Amino acid sequence: MTRKIFSANFRTYGEWFKAQPRDTRYAKEIIRKHERFPNMNLKDLRDLKLRDHTLRDNAWNTLTSTQKRDRTLSLKVLRYMRKGDSLTKAVEKVGVNKDFAVKHLGKNLHKSKGKWRVNSSDTIETEMLIYGRNTGQTTIITANSKDRKLIAEYMNAVQKALRSGDEASLKRFGSVKITDASGKEHYLETDLDKLFEIMEAQEEPEFLQIYQS
Repeated sequence: MTRKIFSANFRTYGEWFKAQPRDTRYAKEIIRKHERFPNMNLKDLRDLKLRDHTLRDNAWNTLTSTQKRDRTLSLKVLRYMRKGDSLTKAVEKVGVNKDFAVKHLGKNLHKSKGKWRVNSSDTIETEMLIYGRNTGQTTIITANSKDRKLIAEYMNAVQKALRSGDEASLKRFGSVKITDASGKEHYLETDLDKLFEIMEAQEEPEFLQIYQS
């Protein structure tokens, strides 16, 4: 795929950058935008409003169904990169492109020494399934990556306990409290008999997807 001509006077961004000292406020803004959107030309970068290309701060309940799907995909990119994948490899696995990841991950994705990197934690909201104490199977809006990771570990422990019949893997979650995006507190179900009851009440439990980050 051929990249756009950068501007009327410069074929590439590199030529534009080297043509003169780029220490003005305008030039610094173009450089900052180019780092995040390397495929855009000068006009696109000049017209670009970064706030319109950063959806990470929007509350989950304000998103459209399409935006929710896109956020879920972007969080998968984040998860793969935290496990060690490059941005190129991560977006390939998820089936999106780099511009998509930059748009939806905002400042959680940044360049350092020429390489794309992700922050070690975030406060991006998303919806996740849990088995709540006294509430059974339910979904909550998580407020940060720490809780997403905790829920993923809990759900994996549940699957292990259900397969083995041994609830030892659930013990560490007995006193865990998760506060959702609205401030409501949730406790995780660790009683194996009750978890079996929850599973039996599900029509197709094998199709449940557990998001991990």
